[in-house]
Amino acid sequence: MDSRPWEKSETARRFRALRRKARVSQSLLAEIIGICRQSVSEIENRRVMPHPSTWARFSELEATHKQPKIRMRIDWR
Repeated sequence: MDSRPWEKSETARRFRALRRKARVSQSLLAEIIGICRQSVSEIENRRVMPHPSTWARFSELEATHKQPKIRMRIDWR
């Protein structure tokens, strides 16, 4: 996937913002969207862009979380 530096920065910002708002760790976010913790770290540190399928799952989670009065549960298992 070819990407511009600002795309990686914006993607990293969105991942961190969702994690902070939901108060979840990289590990839990990774588990929820089906990737490893290291991948979340690499995305947040602007080393890589997420795979399109990962981006789709993240975007869906982000959209759901932006709805009013919806909070992510701590026990997603």
